[in-house]
Amino acid sequence: MAHAQQQAKFEFHGLEGNFLDLERLRKLPVDNEERQFRIIRRCNWYMFCAPHIRGKAFEDSSRFVQLCNKTTKANCPPEQEEPNQRLADEPPPESFLARYYSEYPENSIRRRLDSDTVSHGDIQHALVQSWDKWRNISTRAKRLEAAIDSIPNPERIKKVVCIGLGRILEPLISEPLVDSESGQIGPDNIIAPRNIAQHLAAIAIVKQLQTKTGQLIPLYAADPEYTPRHKRALETLIIGKFIILDISYRRHEQFTIIDDSTLLFDMAGPPQCPTMRIVQEYARPVAIITREVPLVAKFQDRLWFEVTEEDGTKVQVPGCADLPRPDGCFKFGGLCPKRVRDMIADEYELEAKFPSEERSAILEWSESDLIDYEGRNKSNTRAGGYWFANTRLYVRQDRPDIPDPAANILG
Repeated sequence: MAHAQQQAKFEFHGLEGNFLDLERLRKLPVDNEERQFRIIRRCNWYMFCAPHIRGKAFEDSSRFVQLCNKTTKANCPPEQEEPNQRLADEPPPESFLARYYSEYPENSIRRRLDSDTVSHGDIQHALVQSWDKWRNISTRAKRLEAAIDSIPNPERIKKVVCIGLGRILEPLISEPLVDSESGQIGPDNIIAPRNIAQHLAAIAIVKQLQTKTGQLIPLYAADPEYTPRHKRALETLIIGKFIILDISYRRHEQFTIIDDSTLLFDMAGPPQCPTMRIVQEYARPVAIITREVPLVAKFQDRLWFEVTEEDGTKVQVPGCADLPRPDGCFKFGGLCPKRVRDMIADEYELEAKFPSEERSAILEWSESDLIDYEGRNKSNTRAGGYWFANTRLYVRQDRPDIPDPAANILG
């Protein structure tokens, strides 16, 4: 109930065009109104164009992506790496976005995939069934346990926050398979082994930390892909309950909940959700599971961009979008700017025991050891693998010469 009250209380309009005050915000408690105000408005800036965050009317951003790729320079002009408070005070009007964003048509494949027709019981059954395999069969589960066990002073972790773990099941938009011999009808849904593995990993991490520290560790999750039934399934899951956060524009609970006592499990994808760029401005989580942050890359810290409409009008736009990549930026991790790379290099260490994934499991369809494939094949099952091949675990190194801000919270 307290969480619901906080959710209703903190909703802020407007954009913040300047970098956040890291030192001050690290000292403020999570529910502090100033902290919420500044982080939410900064998220409003970064995700000004994010279709899934903006809501149903902005689902289809294909026309805007075309505009960006046609008229935006790939290599960032120097001025676009500088804060722009004037743009924050006078952003493009809603009518500008309405010209390029729309809802998906009711009969579109995307609309059918997004429909909330998979029961919460089926979602829970898939997770519970795989949980038994996670505990008894999975070798990666044991290696993940060893990696988490290597985190020094685990009592620093007070919560686990997951962003972008994905949907467990999707509706099957074609006819279910029928076994030619038995006549048995196959599942009427599509299962996502990687998403299952990621949710089970989060549950396992929480259980391990609670056993090791004797503390109650809440488990939070946020993903625009969650349907209402997915949310209900995760909130009432018998093997481990999730607290579902409100990701909507002007609330951004998936970010306001993160602080220096967090283990962050980030599988979201920039540029639509630039998690590392945002978090770098106001918090230093104890540990971060995310895609590899390369220590050398060419990606600039582009904070805003400019598009040119058909009539020649040039429009400055805040935040991130699907823009042409700069020269030499090919890897996904290259989307992290230098300030994120510096944070990882100077303040974190790579945990070598974290179980990396085979690249072939991501690029090619293969069976996962967590899934019962009876009645399933490529038509109703996503690719195997536990997470992306370049997923890594980074652990904050608390040095005695640097005071821990969390130990001196301002009221």
